Amino acid sequence: MTSLLWAGAAAFGVGAVLVAALARGLDDHARAIGVICTFVPLSIGTWYLLMATGFALRVGDRLVYWGRFADGLTAIPLFVLLLALLADADRTTTATGMAVGGYTMLATLLATVTTGTAKLAWLAVAVGAFCALLWVLFGPLGRAATSSGPTVAALFARTRLLVVALFSLYPVLWLLGEPGFALAAGEWLVPARLVVDAALKIGVPLSVVGSDALQSSSASDASRASS
Repeated sequence: MTSLLWAGAAAFGVGAVLVAALARGLDDHARAIGVICTFVPLSIGTWYLLMATGFALRVGDRLVYWGRFADGLTAIPLFVLLLALLADADRTTTATGMAVGGYTMLATLLATVTTGTAKLAWLAVAVGAFCALLWVLFGPLGRAATSSGPTVAALFARTRLLVVALFSLYPVLWLLGEPGFALAAGEWLVPARLVVDAALKIGVPLSVVGSDALQSSSASDASRASS
């Protein structure tokens, strides 16, 4: 398992470099999106490195690699911020979504490190928070993206679909694995989590910074600034 964690750390490091390379030519508003996209794989790669070197928490007879959850406290708000920037949403909507996203991950971490009734209670809180996060993504952020024009709306909708679909796999892996209820615990969960992490935290940033919509938006900003 340790070898997979090392491989994950290396893969996310390479992913961060690739995203940064694609984001180099972005300007103004698009540059902020590029910075966020670069930081996402860099963050998870750092935590994979820490997990590979033994950073874990023992809860009863279980070993919890808490770095994955610590990254979630950063990654979920970053993805919300990314979607908010794509949608050109207002600050209140952005801050609300980021706070709800962070709280969802915090509740999940508490459900992981507790047992019995407390575990079920925190799981219910996490599910409720996740539902609230979906409301923000499909409600206020969706409306903001629609009012920003068809090109932006299409990029936002595609990115939101990828993020939500991949986000939804984490609760399944949590329930099956030892952090949750060990319904189908086994070594297979480590590569499964790595694949989902890579798809979300390398694949999504690459698809955003490499999109024609973002590149053309950056070019338009640059031409306006030079005229």
